[in-house]
Formats: sequence, structure tokens, C-alpha cells
Amino acid sequence: MCCQLLACGALLGALSGLAQADDAPTTQPAPPAGARVTDDGWFAPLQARTLAPQLPEKVSRAFVIPIHGKIDDTLLEVVRRKAAQCRGKGVQLVIFDLDTPGGSVAAMNELVRLILDDLRDAYTVAYVNPQAFSAGAVIALACNEIVLCPTGKMGAAMPILVGPGGIVEIPEKERGKFESADRTGMRTLASHRGYDPLLCEAMVTIDMVVWLVRNEQTGELRFVEPAEWAPQVHGAPSGASPTTAPASSPWQFVRLIDGPMELISMTADEAVFLGFCRHVAPSMADLEEYYRLDAPATVLSDTWSEKLVAFLTSPAVAGLLLMLGILGIYVELQTPGFGVPGILGIVCFAILFGSQYLIGLANWWEIALFVVGLVLIALEVFVIPGFGVAGIAGILCCVVGLLGMLIPNAPGEWPLPRTELAWELFQTGLLWLACAVVAAGAAIAVASKYLPKIPGANRLVLAPAEAADDAPVSDQSPMKRLRPGDAGVVESLCRPVGKARFGNDLMDVVCEGGTLAPGTRVCVLRRDGNRVVVEKAQG
Repeated sequence: MCCQLLACGALLGALSGLAQADDAPTTQPAPPAGARVTDDGWFAPLQARTLAPQLPEKVSRAFVIPIHGKIDDTLLEVVRRKAAQCRGKGVQLVIFDLDTPGGSVAAMNELVRLILDDLRDAYTVAYVNPQAFSAGAVIALACNEIVLCPTGKMGAAMPILVGPGGIVEIPEKERGKFESADRTGMRTLASHRGYDPLLCEAMVTIDMVVWLVRNEQTGELRFVEPAEWAPQVHGAPSGASPTTAPASSPWQFVRLIDGPMELISMTADEAVFLGFCRHVAPSMADLEEYYRLDAPATVLSDTWSEKLVAFLTSPAVAGLLLMLGILGIYVELQTPGFGVPGILGIVCFAILFGSQYLIGLANWWEIALFVVGLVLIALEVFVIPGFGVAGIAGILCCVVGLLGMLIPNAPGEWPLPRTELAWELFQTGLLWLACAVVAAGAAIAVASKYLPKIPGANRLVLAPAEAADDAPVSDQSPMKRLRPGDAGVVESLCRPVGKARFGNDLMDVVCEGGTLAPGTRVCVLRRDGNRVVVEKAQG
């Protein structure tokens, strides 16, 4: 009897426990690691195909590039120049300050390429303050991270055609072609940066519809298209599904994200929910604190000084400075003492290298190498007879210094063009460098021939010495034996006074027509008293 009572008690206990288990709420599994958790559920993590550069604990080299107003070719060139300046300074963080309604598709595509390729070694941030629509939204998606101000807005990147009278309607077939290319580009950006590709496509395609659905068993959230998901979603809007979702389907309709004839545009809070933004920053100071800057970021704004530097570093002006610098140094070598031409040459080279240094194209060692080259050339001309190792080394140093200046490289990098922007800058710089050298050579040829004959300008060059009326001291002087046409060889540099040997006699001579290097064969033009005037022998 006792055993029967114990058995009945155990059975009742088991039934009671089963009843309590049925009444207990069903718990959902925990979200996977890396999932983005919201009040509605969680989104599966999206992996970015391109790994973002790692920022150090304290960021010391951060730059802000404003992109304000309409995006066009002029703005593109400004941003290209500032990106080259950032690379030349070894940038760690680039913040694009975006306030734009959009603009040219061609300029947008080039800016996207610049961010993905030329600035791939830097961490790029799009700070939407307060708007980035159309092309601006696409540029923001190209950055490693998007940050909005509290009133920020972005999206609506559908291509439009603007004519003289305003927006022109694009025919259906042509629009399909444009949107197909744009959707491909948006999927590429989504893959690079880890965004939802469906949401990115819905920014450029007006006939897409996007739902938010949730798996009631796991709590997972997804953005889906109704055409594919409507048959398996419970609670879908009326008329969206031709069939009723099966009872076993766990997917439940949450809300509409993008309706028909709409483009995805988002506020700051919506951008956070949709996964485009992880942080909202009220000001640039908050952004600098968030990224652990040890000093305020350098803002590359278009001040008068920035515009002046941009003017001085333009290819035409840089080429002109180089030509005037070469011409000034040449004329100085042809004049006694040190005067205006030498000062002009030094000033031109100082402006050329100084402006290039300010934008990060010229490093200190490139400037030092060019100066060493000038010193070696000066030693070859004034001190060392003939033309040899010092002169060749000086020319090579100057050429290497100039070529290194054409490439935006960080101080610790070799000046090698590694990106498309670097190649374009190098090719453009090489062109103006070659033009400047050719123009300088032509100017030197003209100056050497006509400068001594121009009234007033002939004072810049070393004039022949005054003819002396007195004859040689003695009749046994070797000068007495010289006659016009006698041949000799220069022994020391004539600038224009030097020494030449005629037979066994070494005499002071004055040359006409510039300088004569040692070893040059000369012939006597005339003998003016105690002065022998020579010229380079022909033939």
C-alpha cells in the first residue's frame, strides 16, 4: 500500500512539472557573435570585403577635407590636390566633411575611386553635416565609416538628367541601363564596406520595395524584397502575397522600409538602425574625441593661403618658376660677383620647393638633395677645372630631387608612384618639368647671344676689359710674338678671363662669347696693348 502511494505521488509530481514547463515562456537563442542588436531583434553580421586600416591609440596625423556644395570637376581637382597633400604627410585619418546635394556622376565616380584606391592606407570617415544626397551619399558609402550629425540626412542617389530647363525625364530603356550600372556599383560598395546590398540598391532604384521581417523563433531581422519573400511572411500588407504563408514559417512582417516610387533616405537615427552609421557626433570636436586625436585635425579649407599654394603648385606656374630659376642661375654664372640674376634664381627655387613642401609633394631630403646638386655644380664651375665627377653628380642630384618632388609620398616612403593619383601627378609633373627645361635652354641660348647687345641689359653680363694703351714691358715678352689667328689651348677656365697656352708660352687671355672650359682650342682675335683677346677655334 505504501509503495502504491509513493508511485502516485511521483506521477503527480511529474505531471505538475510538465504543466509548469508548458506554461513557461519560450526563450529565444542568444544572437551570434558580432550581430547588431536592436529593440526589434538582431541583424546577422555583414563582413566587409576590404579591411579598414587600424588606427593607433592616439591619432596624430588627421586631416579634414570639406566637400561642400555641388560636386563637379572643379571640386574634384580640389579634393585630388588635398588627398595628395594628405598622402605626402603620412595621413592616418581623413575626415570628409560632407554638405552636398549631389552633382556630376563622373566626378563622383572619380572621388569614389580616390577614396578606395589612393587613400586605402588611411582610415576614411564621411561626416554628414548636415546632408549628403545623391552623389554625396555614394561618396559617403565609399568611406570606411559614416558619421552623421544629429540633424544629418543622406540617401536618394538615383541618377537624374539635368537640361537647360531643369530635370529631363530619362526614357525607360535608358533609365534601366543607368540603374543597372548604378546598382552594380552600389552592391560593390556594400561588399567593400559591409553594408546591406539591398538597402544600397534601393537608394538608386525607385521601383524597389523593401520590407523588414523577423524570425519569431530566433529573433533575426532581415531586409527583404516582397517578390521573393511575400509567400513565406505572416502579416504581410494586404495584396502583397498571392498565397497565405504556411503555418510552419517563422517569418513575420515588421514594417515597410522603402515603398513603391520611393528612394531610401534616412535621418541620423534611421541610419543607425539600418546599419549605415554607428555613431552620431554633434560637432567636429566630438568626432575628434571619438577617434582619439591628440591634437585638432588639420582642416584643408580653401583659405587665401590655400588658394595661393594651389596657384603656385599648378603645373604652369611650377614650370615657370623652374625655368626662371635655371635662367637666373645661368646668368649669374656669366656675371661678376653676385647680383640680381642669382637672387632671382634662388627665390624662384625657394618658392617652387617651398610650395611643394607645404602640400606634401616635396620632402626635406628631396630639397636637400637638390641643394647639394647645385653646390656640386657650382664647385665644378668655379673651383674644379674641367667637367667631371662633381658636375655629373650635381646634375643627377638635381634631377632626382626634382623627380622625387613630383610624387606624393610620406617622409618614410620611397618616392614611387603606387596609386593612380600618384601616377597622374607624376606624369603631369614630368611634362611640366620637361617643358620648363626646354624653355630654359631656349632662353639661355637667346640670352647668351643677344643680352650683351641690348642697351641696359648688357650691364648684367661681364663686359670685356678695357683695352690698355700701354704695350708689353719688354720686347722679349711672348705677347710680342702673337698674331691674329694664332692657335692655342685653354689651360684654366675663362670666365671670361683665364689662361691659355700658345706653344710653350702660358698667357692671360680674355675670351669673347661666354666661357671657355679647359682644353678648348682657341685662336687669337686681336691684341689690345697687354691684353690678348681670343675666341673658340672653328673646325
